[in-house]
Amino acid sequence: MSLTPSYDEQVPRILPMPLLFSIAYYALDALIYLLLAVAILSWFPIDPRNRWIRLLHTITDPILHPIRALVPSIGGFSFDILIAVLVLGLIQRVFLRALTS
Repeated sequence: MSLTPSYDEQVPRILPMPLLFSIAYYALDALIYLLLAVAILSWFPIDPRNRWIRLLHTITDPILHPIRALVPSIGGFSFDILIAVLVLGLIQRVFLRALTS
């Protein structure tokens, strides 16, 4: 038995959970901004074959399609992006609460 502490006892362990929650929080933030970009771009006549538009829809459509299946358009207005932003915002609050506790 040694009188000096081992390396594991000297170096504090850093839990990866705060880092993972931070990454998830900022990823959700990026998704919210992408959804807002889709909402704004839907007001303009844009070529859907544009590679940036296709990339944007490739990222956001998996989030929006299940919502579109559940919530119909009302009077020509689609609320799928609004619902997605609200749900992602709620999930973000959960991550923020986990980070601060």
